[in-house]
Amino acid sequence: MKKSLNKDTIINIGFYGGLAIKAVSALIEFIGGFLMIILSYGQLNRLIRLIALPKLREDPEDIVMNYFITFAQNFSLRSQHWVAIYMLLHGTTKLAVIWLLWKKKLWAYPPAVFVFGMFVTYETYSYMHSQSMIMLLIIVLDIAIIVLIILEYISLKTEKVKNDVRL
Repeated sequence: MKKSLNKDTIINIGFYGGLAIKAVSALIEFIGGFLMIILSYGQLNRLIRLIALPKLREDPEDIVMNYFITFAQNFSLRSQHWVAIYMLLHGTTKLAVIWLLWKKKLWAYPPAVFVFGMFVTYETYSYMHSQSMIMLLIIVLDIAIIVLIILEYISLKTEKVKNDVRL
């Protein structure tokens, strides 16, 4: 028998799909922060050029790769350390929150909304200064994740209440 997609199923799919995307993003962020800690300023610039230049030869208008090249050219050692620490903390925090949500720890949902809300606040501040389209995309994705966290939390709480009433 074919199971139809109802509202709860769609929210659930969106929630876990969004968590998976955020987990991959957080892991990349953590690895990037770690690399920024262990690589020297020169090594980091060479690594960015090594990754970006072949892509730019294929498509000189590639927005992401042009962003990385510009980023590397305008990056100081002090900035490298600050960004590395930020990426490590941000990636670790996201991974911890995502793990708790994946495990359906009900107590973790309200703090998760707060944590992602704080990320959106900082990202919005950053966007206002940089006007980066990448940052705008991250803001939109984080807001979507917050909405999905809230909807999943409501769904789980409703399910828990129904199960408690049955007992």
